[in-house]
Amino acid sequence: MYELVYYSEANKKLTNEGVADIIKRARNFNSQKDITGCLLYHNREFIQILEGNKEAVNSLFTKIKTDNRHHDIILLHEGEKKERVFSTWSMAYQKLDNSELQKLGRKLFMHQYMSFSKLSEQPTNAVRLFWYMAKHLLER
Repeated sequence: MYELVYYSEANKKLTNEGVADIIKRARNFNSQKDITGCLLYHNREFIQILEGNKEAVNSLFTKIKTDNRHHDIILLHEGEKKERVFSTWSMAYQKLDNSELQKLGRKLFMHQYMSFSKLSEQPTNAVRLFWYMAKHLLER
């Protein structure tokens, strides 16, 4: 199993409908290619994890990098792992707003993670913890 995590900033013209279109197309494409993962969106910032066959994930990431709906794409992590975190989701999605982040006590965590993730090139327990916490949030 292979995973890839990246960060990007949304294009200023990207609307909520545009984000919904991204999710719809991702779910359809990922189902066909046996790719799973999660996309988080907050304050015009995306962070996404993709899981699946290495060639399929890398091919998708190449396509993602050419998508003009976002920019400043930073590869945060890629590598092998034992199992999927999002095995039942072709593309889990959560738009996080400030009230949710404050209620869950995650606002500081999210901002620290976004800052840290821009600097980190190696998988860490913090990265793994972040994705398990994201999964927990989605399962609520």
